[in-house]
Amino acid sequence: MIQRFLTFLFILSGLTGYGQVVAKIGMSPVLSFTPASATTPSSTVTFSNNINFTAYVKNYGNAAFSGSITVQAKRDTATFNPILDSVTIGATLQPNDSVSVGMSFTPNQGPAAFKSGGNGNTIVVWPLIITGTGVNGDSVRPVIWINDINSVFEFEKNQFKLYPNPVINDLTIKVQSNNQYKNIIIYDVFARKVKELTFKETINVSELNAGSYWMIINSENKSYRINFIKE
Repeated sequence: MIQRFLTFLFILSGLTGYGQVVAKIGMSPVLSFTPASATTPSSTVTFSNNINFTAYVKNYGNAAFSGSITVQAKRDTATFNPILDSVTIGATLQPNDSVSVGMSFTPNQGPAAFKSGGNGNTIVVWPLIITGTGVNGDSVRPVIWINDINSVFEFEKNQFKLYPNPVINDLTIKVQSNNQYKNIIIYDVFARKVKELTFKETINVSELNAGSYWMIINSENKSYRINFIKE
């Protein structure tokens, strides 16, 4: 009898330890956006557009969940992360079940908020259990692309090849497309403009101090950001 009781306690401790039976509420990686172009580099979304998206709360645990959950969307930055939207839902979820949550916001313009061209526009969507038994799980991090007259398309930098990089004197910019480009503006790591010139495929940067720089190459309707190092 004692041996059976000890065996029961051993099994119970296993269930409440490494094999704990619990609901774990996280976010499914599946999302849908309106307009869909909000998540593509060829976006036509601007700072005035309202962005709607559907996220999915999922029970990743091995026990059923019944209660209420608040889902919040925030900017993914340590210095400026206001809540973009917050929705509270009631849900009953069996293991692996999910429920949709509709969210919306208008991206705001500014150096600490959303940027044009999609650079750094990651948002964090995460759940918080308000009532019910369970643990909070993982978030999901979609990226929003915004296009306006000042958009900087960092992810299209493969249109250019820079060499040598690092560079000492002359930097060659090999264009991979037939676009016409107007000018080049070079910034240091503190975002200070240090050089501006008409676009040409070879530029001299010998006067720059050693360090990391980034350049903006402007065409008629787009701008492209590319990093380089000066030795």
